[in-house]
Amino acid sequence: MTDKNQIKVAIIGATSISAGKLLGILQRHNRVAIEVLVSDSSVGDKVRAFHSQLRGSLGDRQFEPYDPDRITKCDLVFSCKRPGETFDFVEQVIGAGARFVDFSGDFRLKDPNDFEFWYKLLHRQTELLKESVYGLPELYRNQIRTANLVANPGCYTTTAILGLTPIVGAGYVKDDPIIINAISGVSGAGRMAKEENLHINVSDNVRAYKVGDHQHIPEIEQELSRVSDMNSTSSEFLKLGFKDVRRKSVTVLFAPHVGPYNDGIMVTAYCRVHKSAPHPSREAIMELYQEAYANEPFVRVYDSGELPQVKNVVGTNYCDIGFKYDARTETIVVVSVTDNLIKGAAGQAVQNMNIMFGFEETAGLL
Repeated sequence: MTDKNQIKVAIIGATSISAGKLLGILQRHNRVAIEVLVSDSSVGDKVRAFHSQLRGSLGDRQFEPYDPDRITKCDLVFSCKRPGETFDFVEQVIGAGARFVDFSGDFRLKDPNDFEFWYKLLHRQTELLKESVYGLPELYRNQIRTANLVANPGCYTTTAILGLTPIVGAGYVKDDPIIINAISGVSGAGRMAKEENLHINVSDNVRAYKVGDHQHIPEIEQELSRVSDMNSTSSEFLKLGFKDVRRKSVTVLFAPHVGPYNDGIMVTAYCRVHKSAPHPSREAIMELYQEAYANEPFVRVYDSGELPQVKNVVGTNYCDIGFKYDARTETIVVVSVTDNLIKGAAGQAVQNMNIMFGFEETAGLL
């Protein structure tokens, strides 16, 4: 029986790896009752058959087919489906009064033409783009509080945007493309069997893929451009000594890689300093980061010159950030790390849920 202080939650696409992480977090969240676990391809199978780490009563639960009567009686629905697959039910869920957190890229990009270009899919719910909120709490906490549809950000994008927001917002970044190299554990590829993700091909190997055409590129550009546009003529921006000029939209050159480990992302971003910027010092840059993230429970800024490591965030909802200014090349190098399945997926979704329902933001995550 659901406690009156708990919200009823459904998960659609509940056999996915990210859904397994989500279930593990929700299992220990005292304000959540897991009501419905949907997997049309695995109806009747037990949860532990896909998520062996989940034992006891939750592991013994069975997946069920999509039933609108049961789904729409929930307070919140998490969708862990692939891009393009939420369009068939999201409007029905929201129309019935339930709130919705989507793990796919279906509602992250505000321009449906961008979605169709990068995802090679027709966007079939363009009206909902107007009310969707990008689910990065560090940037959109107030909007998330009242949102009915939250687009949970991508894993690479979360790591890159959090790492770059302070210096992009302050105007340090030149109009040249920001170069981003990133490496992710193999869990980022999901559960589907692929030749390139077999152990024999991953072990002792690093592989680049989708260089310059990864679907997270427009997401990073969209959000960093918003940050740039919002701050470029602000009084805080001008106080730092920058010229009063409107900057161009941010562009990135993105090269993702798969590494020989399971979980975690490292982003290394190279930003040429803008000609209108005052000569940066480590102290000035550090002040930007500390001010931006002073009250953020899940962002840790390294202030000793040390650079973050993936192993320090795996299994957590933290994003760790460090940087170095290379005066010789006038380049700020930012290194940020997250767990791709936690802060890059399930943990961030729960953080969004906590904000949406007025729970302690760190509930279930610390």
